[in-house]
Amino acid sequence: MRPRTWTALLWLLLVTTLAAQPARATGPESRRGTVLVAGRPEAPPVLYVDSGTVTRVRFVDLVEPRALPGPEWQGHVEVAPFGERSLVLSPVKNLLEGQRLLLPVTGRTEAGEPVSLTLALVTRKEVVDAEAWVARAHVLAEPVADGNEVDAVARELLASHVPGGGSPRLSLRVPDMKTATVPASGFRAWVESSLQLEGYLFVTVTLQADRRHSRPWRLVRVRLEAGCPRGEGLPVRITSGSSGRYQFHTFTTPMPEGAGCVGLTLEEDGPRTLRVKELKVNP
Repeated sequence: MRPRTWTALLWLLLVTTLAAQPARATGPESRRGTVLVAGRPEAPPVLYVDSGTVTRVRFVDLVEPRALPGPEWQGHVEVAPFGERSLVLSPVKNLLEGQRLLLPVTGRTEAGEPVSLTLALVTRKEVVDAEAWVARAHVLAEPVADGNEVDAVARELLASHVPGGGSPRLSLRVPDMKTATVPASGFRAWVESSLQLEGYLFVTVTLQADRRHSRPWRLVRVRLEAGCPRGEGLPVRITSGSSGRYQFHTFTTPMPEGAGCVGLTLEEDGPRTLRVKELKVNP
C-alpha cells in the first residue's frame, strides 16, 4: 500500500473514531491535551490507550518522529507517522492489567540534532488519551535555592524583550500559601508563582519531601487546563530543578485570551497525583 494511501486511511479512522467517542457513555473518559514528560530514562512517559480510540501523539520539540516498535507489538497496536510532528496509534486490543508496551521514538530538533526517547503504553479502565503532547523536560544544570528559579525566569524574560518595543506586559501573582498548598503522599507541594508576559504563562510549582528518605517524585504526566473547573488542555514546555528535599518545575504555555483561571495536574507513574484546581491568572 502506498504511504499516501495509508496516511489517508489513518486520517479517516482518526476522524471517525473521534466523532464516535461522545456516544461511548460507558467507556473510559477521553482526554485531549495531556503532556507526557520525556527525558528521564528511569521514568518513561506513560500514554493511556484503548482499543476503541485512535490516539494522536504530538511532539512539542521533536521534528519528524519515527516509531521503532519491537516484535511484541504485532497484534497489539498499529503505529504510523502523521504529519511533521505527530504519530497516530491504533490499538488492536486492550493491554492486560499491568502490561505495558515500550515504544522507542527517534527524531530531531529544529536545529537538526538527533533525539531519541521511549513511550510506555498502558490501558486504564477509567481514562484514555485521545490526543497527547510529548515534551522533553529541561533540567537546570545547577541546583537552585528555594524561590530563586522564579526570579531567574523573570530576569531572563525581561532581558530578552525586544529593545524599543515598549514596556513588556508583565503580571506576577504569588498565591497565598494556605490556598496554594496541595498534599500528597510523602510530599507537600505549592504554587510559587504564576508569571504572565506577552501572552505566555509561566507557572512554578515546588515539591518538598516530608521525610529525608521519601521516594522521589517522578513526574511523567502534566495537564495544564485553561478555564475552571475544567478546560482545554494546553501544550507546555517544562524546566525542572532540585535542591535537597525540594523539587521545582516551571510550566510554560501560550495563554488563551480571556482565560482568568487555570487548573494544573501533576501525575507520577503510580497512584500519587497533585491537583491545583483553581489558580487565578489575569485575563
